[in-house]
Amino acid sequence: MTITWAFVRKELATWRQDPTLFVFLFAAPLLMQALLSDAFSGIIGGTGANQTVPGFTVMFGFYVMMFMGTSHYREHASGAWSLVKASGLSRATMAIQLAIPYFVLSSAQMALLILTGWWLFGATINGSLLALAVLILTIAWAAIALGLVLISLTRNVSAMQNLCQLVVLGMGAVGGAVVPVRLMPAWDRPLAPLTPQYWAVDGMQQVLAQRGGLVSIGPNLLVLAGWACVLSIIATFAFDPGSQRRVAIR
Repeated sequence: MTITWAFVRKELATWRQDPTLFVFLFAAPLLMQALLSDAFSGIIGGTGANQTVPGFTVMFGFYVMMFMGTSHYREHASGAWSLVKASGLSRATMAIQLAIPYFVLSSAQMALLILTGWWLFGATINGSLLALAVLILTIAWAAIALGLVLISLTRNVSAMQNLCQLVVLGMGAVGGAVVPVRLMPAWDRPLAPLTPQYWAVDGMQQVLAQRGGLVSIGPNLLVLAGWACVLSIIATFAFDPGSQRRVAIR
């Protein structure tokens, strides 16, 4: 626990010194919401923010995993990861230690984006706040678990960042985070439910625009939790703390 808390404090200090993280995770999605909310109002026949706020909140919520991966490579570069390995912690514990700060960051980011979208762009919050909180935490869990798997698949920081970009953009676009699924080409619509982003965006729209509660988004939570559990299991076995990595951070 002491090592985990020390790691969290170190990450907090790093975030304070890295404005690009906050520009990318907060300013960028807010800019997308500002640019597209009015346009979607005429397309979906309602408040456009009820598409852009859930959509870009979910998409950029998954982007947190790229910063988690960059942090992991930075720890290798500084030699700090060698100290963690020498502590005798299990593989699962080390993966959890890496994940905790970014799980909190992703959850806080999504909550702030929803609140700001309601305040600035007119997104509604008609449903249960408890359901929204549970949904946000489940989405963050799935995003971080996916990130751990992608980190495990790469051996240099450029490959990790490129893979995260490809996965987040690809799954987000297919899953309806950018454009409503019903407006997608017919061949693409059956693919949407195969992504966690589809269930995340749909669940968030139910809570924000349709007075949804825990019961109504139950299927969404189950699918997202299923994704998170499977990815967490894969990450536990795939995450190799002793693997050699090219650690140059550009």
